[in-house]
Amino acid sequence: MSDEVKSPALADDESCAAAIGRMGELDRELALIATTKAEAVEKASTAAEKAAEPLITERSGLFVQVQAYCVANRQRLTDGGRSKTATFPTGSAAWRLGRLRVLVDSVLKDTIIATLKKRGLTDLVRVKEDLDLAAVGKARDKVKRIKGISFEDPIEDFSVSPVTADLVERR
Repeated sequence: MSDEVKSPALADDESCAAAIGRMGELDRELALIATTKAEAVEKASTAAEKAAEPLITERSGLFVQVQAYCVANRQRLTDGGRSKTATFPTGSAAWRLGRLRVLVDSVLKDTIIATLKKRGLTDLVRVKEDLDLAAVGKARDKVKRIKGISFEDPIEDFSVSPVTADLVERR
């Protein structure tokens, strides 16, 4: 599909100005539609959250009760720890050990990296290299013969910006 719109050319400056003015009117109408839509979405979201709130509260309370029961009866429910899952006719409860989390003090990160390198633990340090495309673009002559690098000339864009003065409410 072409970006170019196929329609008759405007006859003169006045018709071009009128077309730009109409575009401004359409932009205002579209903005009103978008605002109306956003308000409707906000109202629907608020209503949905309000309807969900008691259900979320009830579910949270039931979760706490189920967890307390299962913790108190863990030995029996897990067959003395041989299983990590307690099965009930309506579902199950399970204990899973989460992953090890590594916490690094951001203030000491550079010092930690230097210490790891000093101790020969460079396999624990990630080094990321990437091309600086802005610098490559500025050094076009230096890299023009390198396979895999090519340059695409900029494309001229055309835009129309109707005057967006706010409408004054008349009384």
